[in-house]
Amino acid sequence: MDYPVLDQEALFETQPKVHGWHFPAGHGLADMVHQPYWQFPSMSYYPAQQASTEFKVMWRVWEDLHDTEAETSVPQTADQSADSVFEFMVMTYNILAQDLLEANPELYMHCSEKVLVWSTRLKGILQEIQTWQPDILCLQEAQENNFKRQLQPILTDMGYTCVYKQRTGSKSDGCAVCYQNRRFVQLSVNLLELRQERCELLDRDNVAIVLLLQPVTAEYQDEKFTPICVATTHLLFNPRRGDIKLAQLVLVLTEIESVVRRCKTMGRECEVILCGDLNSVPNMPLYQFITTGQLCYHGLPAWMISGQEDLLHQTHPRRLYAPLLPISLGINDNCQYVTASKSEPSPSDKLKYSHDFLLRLRYCKVACMRPTDLELIPGVTDNTPDPHEKQPYTQRLRNTTICHSLNFKSAYSHFIPGKDRPEVTTLHSNAGVTVDYIFYSARTEHTRGQTDKRLDGGLKLVGRLGLLSEADLWSLRGLPNEIFPSDHLSLLAKFQLPASSPH
Repeated sequence: MDYPVLDQEALFETQPKVHGWHFPAGHGLADMVHQPYWQFPSMSYYPAQQASTEFKVMWRVWEDLHDTEAETSVPQTADQSADSVFEFMVMTYNILAQDLLEANPELYMHCSEKVLVWSTRLKGILQEIQTWQPDILCLQEAQENNFKRQLQPILTDMGYTCVYKQRTGSKSDGCAVCYQNRRFVQLSVNLLELRQERCELLDRDNVAIVLLLQPVTAEYQDEKFTPICVATTHLLFNPRRGDIKLAQLVLVLTEIESVVRRCKTMGRECEVILCGDLNSVPNMPLYQFITTGQLCYHGLPAWMISGQEDLLHQTHPRRLYAPLLPISLGINDNCQYVTASKSEPSPSDKLKYSHDFLLRLRYCKVACMRPTDLELIPGVTDNTPDPHEKQPYTQRLRNTTICHSLNFKSAYSHFIPGKDRPEVTTLHSNAGVTVDYIFYSARTEHTRGQTDKRLDGGLKLVGRLGLLSEADLWSLRGLPNEIFPSDHLSLLAKFQLPASSPH
C-alpha cells in the first residue's frame, strides 16, 4: 500500500471553520466561546463577519503552579540564576491507533465519520504537538505503519529523536518516546516486552520504554544537571484483570529502579518521570501503589486493582494471591532485580509452583469457605478442611506486600480546579474517566499531621495543561471531535530541575 507524502506546512494550516456549533463555556472561558455566524440570502442574524477574522476554540487553559509549589518548598537562594535551572515540558498522548478504532466502531457511534478519518486525525495530532512543542513526547497506541511512515519523519524534522517499541504478537501499535535532541542526550534505552514466558500471569502483548536522558547545557561535560529517567507504557485494558496490570507495572518499576540504582553506583542522583495509559482510575490500588510505594495485594479482587468497573455483585471474583510473580523472574517484592542462589535448584519450565506451596493454599481463608451455591454431593463436596490441620503448615507466605522506593507524585490533581467535578482523560460511547497519567519523582520530607515539604533539588512541577470534565467533552459531541483528534486528551506538564549541588 502506498502512503501519501505529507506536506508539513500544509498540515499546520488552520483547519476550516466549524459552522453551526454552540459550545457552552468551560470554567473561566466565557470570553473565548465562539458564537457561530449564520448568513442567509436575504438577511443576517449576526453582523457581517470580517474576512480576516480568525477564530480558535480555547477549551483547555494553562495552569501556572509556581506559587503552589513555593508554599511547600524550601527557600531558594537569592542569587539563583536562570542558568541554574533546567526547564522542560513533558507530553503524554494516547493517539488512538486507527486499526483499533476501526475494529471497535461501537465505541465511536457518537462521532461523525469525518473526524474518524486517519488523515484528519493525523493533522490534528501534529497541530497539537506543534502548538505546545514539548521537549519530551510519549505516545501510546502509535500504529507502526502510520508512525514510521508519517509521524516519525515529521517529528524528526521538528528536532525530535524517536524511540519506538511495537507491541508483541500480531498487534500493530506500540509506544514511542520522542525527545528534542538539542536539549537531551540519550544515555541508555531499554525496550521492555511485558509478555514473559516464565510467568503464566504475564501473557499479554503490552510493552514499555525506559530511557535515561541527560539534559544538555553549555556545561554538559560538567554534568551540571542530574539525568532523567523517562518511562512510558500502555497497560492491559481488561477491567477484570487487575492482577495482570499490577504484574506488568511491577516489571516497569523494576526496570526503572534498576536504572536509578545504576546512577547511584556512579555517585549520581536520577530523576524519574513515568507516564502513559495505565488503564486504572485515581485512588484505586494500582494508583495507590504508585503514589504510596506499597500495596498489600493478597486477597484483593482482581477487578478492584484498577477500579474501571464496579463488580461487587460478583460472588466469586478472581483474586490476587502471594506470590504475585514466580521466583524464576528474578524480581523481589521491592521491585528490584535479584540473582538466584546457585544452591537453589532451577525451576522446571512446566512446574510453576512447588507442591508444598500449593498445599499451603489449601488452608487459606478462601479455601475454607464453602460457596453458597455449591451443590452438595456426598463424598465429594461435603468435606471441609479442618482448621486444626493447619499445624503442619504453620509457615505463612513470607510476603503479601509489594513496594518500591521511587516516591512518585501525580502532576494532576484529578479534579477540575474550583469545581467538584473529576477530570477526564479519555471518553468514548461507554464512559469518560481518567486513565492517563504523568508521575514524577518528588523529593519530600514527611511530617505526621503536616503537608509534605519539598526538599532542595529534584523535579519541581511549575505548570500543566488543564483537563476537562465529562460534561465538557459531551458538549463537544464526545471524543474524537473536530478539536481533539483522539479518544484521549493529551497531558502536558512543565518541570524545573535545579543544578546539582557540587560534591
